[in-house]
Amino acid sequence: MNTRILTAALVAAAAWLAPAARAEVSVQFVDPEKFSDLSLSGSTTEGVQRHIMGELSKYLKYLGDTYLRAGQKLDITFLDIDMAGDYEPWRTPNLTHTRFIREVYIPRMTLRHVWRDAQGKVLADQQERVSDLNYLMIADPYYTYNDPLRYEKAMLRRWFEERFSASPSGPYAGH
Repeated sequence: MNTRILTAALVAAAAWLAPAARAEVSVQFVDPEKFSDLSLSGSTTEGVQRHIMGELSKYLKYLGDTYLRAGQKLDITFLDIDMAGDYEPWRTPNLTHTRFIREVYIPRMTLRHVWRDAQGKVLADQQERVSDLNYLMIADPYYTYNDPLRYEKAMLRRWFEERFSASPSGPYAGH
């Protein structure tokens, strides 16, 4: 009798201590050197591009932890990125590396995503062009004004909520 109680207690403790199944997000960038615009302050060096890709990957993994159900998997492949704003080389020499944020320079990303449930069943497999025509009009409390990727992150968060939110009441619920 004591052995059964001890075994049951150990099984319960192991289940309690086992890490909960988490959502998994993988992010890839196909030929980033060919992307429309993957730079900050006019710098297109590989180091700056790696930094931007790393920040976007980290952010999408955070969104996966926030919005996906435990055990779900999401593979995102970026095919093109055109960041918010643009450079206006006709400006004075002091402003040639300044990104101008205007309504006409909207953030756009072309990506492919494959979304799977915990059993591996494909829930969605599609290529999309994500953009935000109103990126300057939406006040987003999630991002600070000193984050150089605030427009891209806000756009990705809204896209993520619309596509993958586990909330039964739909996008933007509780936000």
